[in-house]
Amino acid sequence: MKPSSLTWLSFLSGATVMASEMAASRLVAPYFGSSTPVWAALISLVLGGLALGAHLGGRVADRAARLEPLRVALGVAALLLTALPFLARVLLPGATTAVMTGRPMEAMGRVALVVLVAIPPLLALGAVGPFLVRVGLGGVTSAGAHAGRLSSASTLGSIVGTLLAAFVVLPWLGTARAMACFAGMLGLTATWGLGWRWRALAVGVPAAALVLGAHALPRHPQALEVAESPHAFLQVLESPSGTRSLVFDEGFAVQSTWVPGQPVRDEVFAHYLLTPAMAREEPRTPRVLVLGLGAGTSARGLRETYPGAYVVGVELDAMVVKLARQHFGLGTEVEVHIADARTFLRRDTRRYDAIIVDAFRFPYVPFHLTTREFAQEVAAHLEPGGVACFNVGRFRDERAVVRAVGGTLATVFPQVLAADARNHSNTLLFAGPEGMGERLSSRTSSLPLSLRPLATRVVGELQPVASAQPLTDDRAPVEMLTDAILLKALMGSEALR
Repeated sequence: MKPSSLTWLSFLSGATVMASEMAASRLVAPYFGSSTPVWAALISLVLGGLALGAHLGGRVADRAARLEPLRVALGVAALLLTALPFLARVLLPGATTAVMTGRPMEAMGRVALVVLVAIPPLLALGAVGPFLVRVGLGGVTSAGAHAGRLSSASTLGSIVGTLLAAFVVLPWLGTARAMACFAGMLGLTATWGLGWRWRALAVGVPAAALVLGAHALPRHPQALEVAESPHAFLQVLESPSGTRSLVFDEGFAVQSTWVPGQPVRDEVFAHYLLTPAMAREEPRTPRVLVLGLGAGTSARGLRETYPGAYVVGVELDAMVVKLARQHFGLGTEVEVHIADARTFLRRDTRRYDAIIVDAFRFPYVPFHLTTREFAQEVAAHLEPGGVACFNVGRFRDERAVVRAVGGTLATVFPQVLAADARNHSNTLLFAGPEGMGERLSSRTSSLPLSLRPLATRVVGELQPVASAQPLTDDRAPVEMLTDAILLKALMGSEALR
């Protein structure tokens, strides 16, 4: 085989590894999220499979001294990679349910079956390097140059595969079709010298997956629409009563709700509506910034509660805003920006009477929105006497994240008060000038009737938060805290809902 053909196969295998890893991260996100631990487990699996494949592949290559066994292995790998998204849809939803209901062994079994299908492609791809080095040695005069050329081709392929997957193929085709696309290219190239039957499989199966790719996406029975974005897997659900909900990835938490024709009364979102009433100046037409707009539940509620309020919403995901306008009644009266919260704050020069921070979805907390530096940026964008509200996740009485974030806020704001929502997963932290609870109490009668019971309850339940060792941009181990909570829940066989 010509050295150029070996180099091309090395390039393509490197591209397939990284593109498949990027696609696999999106494949598991609807079930287990996309936190650092999930990425760590995925990367470890990929590297472990490649390492074992390189070890075994080198032994087989020495015995075979020809490329045909590798071609067959890569052809099979392409077929398994194509099938993986469809198998995941069958097995992984049950794994998520098992975790949430305290049955970790069943969850591990389902995940293990998916891993067993993923291992052979990794072994085959790991064997590419040793095979190409061994087979190509007979036609080159310099083994070092040959090995270096193959290694650099594989690395360049990995770069190209990563960039193509992240910026072109995944956004354009989605997870299942992207994996089929790269698997098809690998299979066709690898089986070119194996006869028409192998080539037909290498092209036919990925082509079928390209047609059926949408069926590999999980879909809730109540889903109005499902979508993939560069940031998450999204579903719009509608209950028999007409309530619409937006859920991300594995669906542990509802991100936004809407009952057409009804005011915002949901437990968590209604807390946000109390925030302007805690400010030093009594609100008339407050200016409110919502960091983590979602589908606009809080923005809509603020405008209902304070007629004439000017609401600015910041949302990281453009697809979320699109769904909000299509299914959740988000109107043009809300000023919307597609940006990261901190990036927006750095370029925004305005001040606000209230700032709502709703960018957490426990157990996945963006650490850069928990730190003292972020709290200082929020405080700098408040009018004198303004109040910020942070929605922080917890699990029942496990409050490690609440204490860490609350203690950090208390190093920046004169007063921080905490109130639990009537669920297992949310605590609201109000940060601002002294006397927030007293001001809310005195203004409760001016709030809409639907909010007054909640305001009265919150006034009675607000608890002061003391300052503590702050989280910083340099050190904010919030994922370690959330992982400990999840592990404790699973070890105790507690349901996560």
